[in-house]
Amino acid sequence: MASGISYILDDMPLELRILLIAALVILGTVAGLYWQAKTGRAKRVRAGEQVDLVKLEAVRNGKPVTKFGRGGTALQFSTEVCSQCRQTARLLGQIEAERKDFLHIEVDVTNRLDLAAHFKVLQTPTTLILDSNGLVRARIGGAPKPNVIQEELKKLENK
Repeated sequence: MASGISYILDDMPLELRILLIAALVILGTVAGLYWQAKTGRAKRVRAGEQVDLVKLEAVRNGKPVTKFGRGGTALQFSTEVCSQCRQTARLLGQIEAERKDFLHIEVDVTNRLDLAAHFKVLQTPTTLILDSNGLVRARIGGAPKPNVIQEELKKLENK
């Protein structure tokens, strides 16, 4: 197969080869910019799923999490090798320190593929914004933009 491609490229004029490479670079750049623009933004969830804390098996300070935050909960799915997960956890931890009614739960899905499949986690971090009853209200793929979490919490207050 490689020899077939090589054969095609050998017969192609230099100008056409340069044009093909430029088109691929432009396509890659546009795709990257589109992906970057979409990453870290919240998608509203209309009919949110009820998160079951027992099935989640989330633990904080060595104790199981049994309640959601009154003002909202951020459920962050991470993996061991995720570089943006630590940054996201820091941001959510800062918000949790500022707002006593907000709860941040981080779940490592490295060994919990059942959760990754159930919540359709295709990238980490993925953060779900839950209301005080544990209903999913928004979903953020990638590291959240700094103001996105605050905006989503304001939306929860207005409900």
